[in-house]
Amino acid sequence: MSRSMPARRSSRAMNCDVDLVCYSHQAQRRLDRAEAWLRGFEARFSRFNPKSELSFLNAAAGQPVRVSPRLFCLVSLALSLAARSGGLFDPTVLRELEEAGYNRSFEQIAGTHRALRRQRGPRSTTWRDVQTDLDSRTIALPEGSGIDLGGIAKGWAVDRLAAIIGSPALVNAGGDLFASGRPHDAEAWLVGVEDPLQPERDLAVLAIRDRAVATSTSLRRRWFDGDRWSHHLIDPRTSEPSDSDALQVTVITESTVLADYHAKVALLSGVEDGLRYLEQTPDVEGLIVCTSGVLSTSGLGSCLVRFREDGKRSGG
Repeated sequence: MSRSMPARRSSRAMNCDVDLVCYSHQAQRRLDRAEAWLRGFEARFSRFNPKSELSFLNAAAGQPVRVSPRLFCLVSLALSLAARSGGLFDPTVLRELEEAGYNRSFEQIAGTHRALRRQRGPRSTTWRDVQTDLDSRTIALPEGSGIDLGGIAKGWAVDRLAAIIGSPALVNAGGDLFASGRPHDAEAWLVGVEDPLQPERDLAVLAIRDRAVATSTSLRRRWFDGDRWSHHLIDPRTSEPSDSDALQVTVITESTVLADYHAKVALLSGVEDGLRYLEQTPDVEGLIVCTSGVLSTSGLGSCLVRFREDGKRSGG
């Protein structure tokens, strides 16, 4: 293989397209290992696989379950991020997510219509009610609740895949990515940020090196709920899909799992509070697109290559 020609793999996993690009020595062997690891990870931690360890934990809500070290780590991470956000991020919204219509793999619900459901009342349990015991490695979910690891598990997997492949490499899972090192023919990886209102165009292009990028949007995973659109971003404060005025948030930071977390918190916060949140969070840069299409930015001095020429901007 030429020094300037990378090895590439593409597959479908975690409900999205996963692309791996590797320049490392023994690239094909590294990609084989990464793909095998990804298949095992999805089989164990997908909520859409009824035989997965995560599904077993959710089915046993109300009683303690001894889990694997990795699942204990992932749930503990999700709970620590919930605490960090003050509950604005909450991994225990699985039942609300299912009632909103996201109760099976997105490929099976895209384009479908549902009878309009009634709105839920206040939640009786939250992330604070999950009990974990490190000594026994058990997790006890509140009865009637469930865990959705969602973007946190995907971000964690992207970071792990990048470590398996080595540097220089790019791991891209549905737009959430980690770019390690740089291509042999460039100073950085060029990453396009999709315009949520014109998906065929890039809103911005970023130059990324040893950083992660993640995007959270209410326009990508959505379906008709009666006579209105519904989507997968549940606001724990209302138990309903978010009605935030932020359509899309893209975050650049040190790891994919944190980029996904910060993007979700900023989106649920709304444009004004979300922009303030990004500005006040160390080592984070970001873009927010509001419902009018106006783009607001925080940072980006180190990685911005260009904006779309006719893009509307404010702040930043």
